[in-house]
Amino acid sequence: RASCLNQILTASFSSVPSEDCEKFCAPLQEILCQPGEEDKAAGELRSDCLTWMVQVLRQAPAKVVFEVTKFLFVLSFFEVKSTLPDFPLVSVPEPALSKESLELCRSKFNTCLKILSNVPSSPRVGLAEDGRYWVYHLLSSSISLVTSDSLSLLVDITQESEWRVLWSVIDEVEGKALEQRTEEDWAFELLFLHTGMLLFEEQSHANAILNDVHQCYEKQKTKSDDKWRGVFVDLLISILSYESALLRKIASSLFRVICKGLDADTIQLIMDALSNAGTEEEEEGDEEEEEEEEEEDEGEEGENDSGSEEDDEEEDDDSEEDEDDEEEEEEDSDEDMDDEEEMVVEPIDDGESEDIEIGDADEEELKKEDERLGPALSSLIQFRKDEKAFKKEKAVKKVKMVQFQVKILDFVEILLEDVGFTPSTMTVVPTLLRLAGKPSLSEGPIHSRILAIFKGLFAIKSEKLTVDFSEAKKSVIPELQKIMLKCPSKKIQQLATQTLFLLCKKHLSNPEPKKKKRKSNAGKTPTKSDDVFGVFQVILQDLLSNKNTKSDKNVIFQVVERFPDVRGDVTSQVTSYLSSDITLFAKMQAIALLQRILSFADAKVLSNSEKILSTVGSLLSTLLEADNPSPHHVRECIKLSQRLHAVSTKMEVTPPSLPSATNAALEEVLTSDLAAKYNDLSSLTKKVISAYSA
Repeated sequence: RASCLNQILTASFSSVPSEDCEKFCAPLQEILCQPGEEDKAAGELRSDCLTWMVQVLRQAPAKVVFEVTKFLFVLSFFEVKSTLPDFPLVSVPEPALSKESLELCRSKFNTCLKILSNVPSSPRVGLAEDGRYWVYHLLSSSISLVTSDSLSLLVDITQESEWRVLWSVIDEVEGKALEQRTEEDWAFELLFLHTGMLLFEEQSHANAILNDVHQCYEKQKTKSDDKWRGVFVDLLISILSYESALLRKIASSLFRVICKGLDADTIQLIMDALSNAGTEEEEEGDEEEEEEEEEEDEGEEGENDSGSEEDDEEEDDDSEEDEDDEEEEEEDSDEDMDDEEEMVVEPIDDGESEDIEIGDADEEELKKEDERLGPALSSLIQFRKDEKAFKKEKAVKKVKMVQFQVKILDFVEILLEDVGFTPSTMTVVPTLLRLAGKPSLSEGPIHSRILAIFKGLFAIKSEKLTVDFSEAKKSVIPELQKIMLKCPSKKIQQLATQTLFLLCKKHLSNPEPKKKKRKSNAGKTPTKSDDVFGVFQVILQDLLSNKNTKSDKNVIFQVVERFPDVRGDVTSQVTSYLSSDITLFAKMQAIALLQRILSFADAKVLSNSEKILSTVGSLLSTLLEADNPSPHHVRECIKLSQRLHAVSTKMEVTPPSLPSATNAALEEVLTSDLAAKYNDLSSLTKKVISAYSA
C-alpha cells in the first residue's frame, strides 16, 4: 500500500494545482492518524505522509497551510484521547505515534510554521487577511486546546506568569490600530508570538528569551533607556545558536527592522561575537598540531638514536674483522675437522616449553584465558568507540559554529545594505578582512560569504556612502594598512585596497569645507590629495624599504591611474627612495614604478625630471661597478631616460638637460663589454645621448 501510494504521489507532486491542495492533504492526514499498519510499517507510512504533505503545502494557499500546521501542532504536543469537534481530521492515532514518528512530526510542524511565516502578504509577510500574524491565530488556538478534555499535553507549560507576560504584550500591541503601529511593535509582537510557540518545545530557551525581550520591550516603550537596542541585538545573536531554523530566520528579519538605529557600540558587539566564535576550536586545532609535531620530532630523534647505534655496531664489526684476520691462519687448520663434524644443538627440556593445542586445552584453561584478556579487549573496543564519538561530536560542533558565523554575517550584510557605509558601520571591514585572512578560513562558506559582502559594499549607491574620512583615518584606515602590510593573501590585500579606494574616492567627491583651513607646520595648507597620498605612502614605503615586504607594486600602479592629483607626490617619493640606501631589487621596483607613472605624466610628474635623470645616472654607475652587471637592469634604466624625454616632447615641455654624471654613465655603457655583447643596448644608449644632445 505504501509503495503504490508513494509512486502515485511522487508523480503528482509537481503538478498539483493550488486549489486542489486541500483535497490532496485530507487523505494524508487521515492516513497519518490511522495508517492501517502495525509498528514499523506504520512508522514508515507516517514518515512518507509527512514528507508528501509538506511538499504539497509549498504551493498551497495560506488557509490550507494554516489548517495543516494546526493539525500537526495537535499531534506534536498533545495526546489525543477522543475525537475533536473542531478538528474532524484529528483522531486517536492507532497505533500510537512512536518516539521517532513524534520527533518527525514536530520537525515537519516547524517546517510548516516556517512556510506559514513566509506567506506573501502586505504590508509584511506572514499576515492573515485580518492583518494579524498567522502565528497569532495558531497560538490563540492553543488556549482552547490546552483546556480541552479530549487532549492531554505531552509537555509541561504550566508557567502561568510567563504566559501572562507573553499575552499582556501581545494584547497591548494588538490593541493598536494598524496605522499606529511602529516597526518596533511589529518586531516585538512577532518575537513574542514565536517565543510562545517555543514554550511547547524548548521551555528553558523560551523562558530566557521571554525575560530578555520583555525587558527590551519595556525600555523601548517607556524610552527609559536608549541602549535597549544593544540588549535586543545581543538576544538575537543568542537566538542564532538555537536549533530552530525558523527562529534563526526570524532573528534576521527582526534585525533588519531595528538595524537603522544601531550605534557603533552595538555594531561592535556583533563583530565581537563573529570574531570570538570558533576561537576555541582554533585553539584546540593548534594544540593538536603541536602534539603531532612533538610526536614527529620524537620519531626523528628515535631514528637518529637508532642510526647512531648502527654506526657503533659498524665500528665494532670493523674491530672484530681485524681480530678475525689475526686468527684466520689458526682457524684454517681446523676447518676440515669442523666441516666433517656436524654440531647439533638439542633444546633444553624444562617441562614448560610444550605448545598447547586448542583441542588439548580443557574448558577451565580457556575460560581463564578469556577472563585474563577480556578486560583488555573490552577497554580497547570502548576506547575506539569513545574516540569515534568524540571526533563525530567535534565535527558536528564545528559545523554548527560555521553556521552560527554565517548567520552573523547575514546581520553584517543587512547592516551594510540597509544602513550603508557610514561612520558607525565602517568598523566592520577590518574584522571581516582579518577573519577571511585566517589560513583555516581561506575557503568555505564563511570565506565565500565575506567575499559576497564586499562585492555588495563596492557596488553601494552613493546615497548610502556617507563614511567620514577624518574618522576613518583614526582607526579604520590604519587597520586596513596593517592588513595590507602583513596579510600574505593577495585576495585579502586586494579587498583592503579596494576599500581604501572607496574611502578616498568618497573623500575627493566631498565639497571643500567653508571654514578656514588650518596650516601644517611647514606652512602648506593640507589638501585632499595630501590625504589620499598619505593613505598609500605607508604602502609605498614598505614596498621600497622592507626586504620582506608583502606589498604589491600593482597597488601603487592603481593609485597612479585612479588619482591623478597624487602622481606628483608619488613620483617625488619614488625618486627619493631610488637615491637612498635600499636593495637593488627595490631600486628596480622604483624604476618600474617611474616608467608606469610616465604613462600618465602631467606637469607635476615632469617637475621631477632632473632629479630622475640624476638618480638614473647614479644607479647606472653602481650597476657598472659590479663584476657581472645585469644587462636587463642597465637596459631598464636607459629606457626610463628615453621615456622621460619622449613624454616631455609629447607634452611640449622642454626636456631637461642631461646631467654630466648621467652622461658619463651612458658613455661608460657604450665602452663596456655589455655594449659589445648586446647590440640593442649599444643602439639604445646612443639614441638617448643623441636625443638629449639635440
